[in-house]
Amino acid sequence: MTIPDQSNKSTADFSIPAATQQALEKVNAAKSAWTEARRKQTDAAAMLATIRKRRVETETEAKAQNEEWRQMFHENQGQVTPKMKKLRAEIALGRETLDEFDDLLAAHAGENEYLPWKTAELARSYIQAHDNLIETHVTQLWHDFMKQHGQTLIQLLSLLKVTKGRSASSVIGVVHSVNDPETLLRDFVTSSITNPALKQNASLQNDPFLNKIGVLADNSAYQDIQNAPSPAAQIRIQKQREKAKKDQSL
Repeated sequence: MTIPDQSNKSTADFSIPAATQQALEKVNAAKSAWTEARRKQTDAAAMLATIRKRRVETETEAKAQNEEWRQMFHENQGQVTPKMKKLRAEIALGRETLDEFDDLLAAHAGENEYLPWKTAELARSYIQAHDNLIETHVTQLWHDFMKQHGQTLIQLLSLLKVTKGRSASSVIGVVHSVNDPETLLRDFVTSSITNPALKQNASLQNDPFLNKIGVLADNSAYQDIQNAPSPAAQIRIQKQREKAKKDQSL
């Protein structure tokens, strides 16, 4: 089984449980779909930039031709020569070409507007799949730990409940919800396990699986979500576009 590498380094093979393998396959599929959407978005943006550049070049050439025609017109005292007629035809073609460029740019811009939305949608799916994978793996780690050490841990905590309860009752007596054995055990677990766990960085570097895939999904996926409008904004924009399109057809 090949683990997907977040940093594009060489991958390594791990033997993992079936449930984790299934979750990993979902991550691979989701990440592949998201990556492909990012590629399409990048290619579309590059094509739009190329078209804009070509339009600028065409417009610059058309302006130069128009200025040349004007200069020839004045130099010839208004006489239109065959060369000027040919140049004028080229100028007219340039204007038509610019109009076509505008239509082409509008079409591409309209199509490209929704590409970041799709990328963000697939990024969410990828992040969710990655989170599910981490949860599946960590749950398996917990089950393995409890299988190996759980009984000892529970027995030890049970003994602590008894000893701490005896110690408190022998000094000040037992007060329910203050120093009864159950409360003392909960306080001990909170101070010794829960609080340190809450303060600990969510990382397990000595686990080869987590060390390879990372606790979090690819940071670019989170960025893609931020770059796209919210789902509510997308609905609003779609309604505006549909209304504008309907108004144009009237």
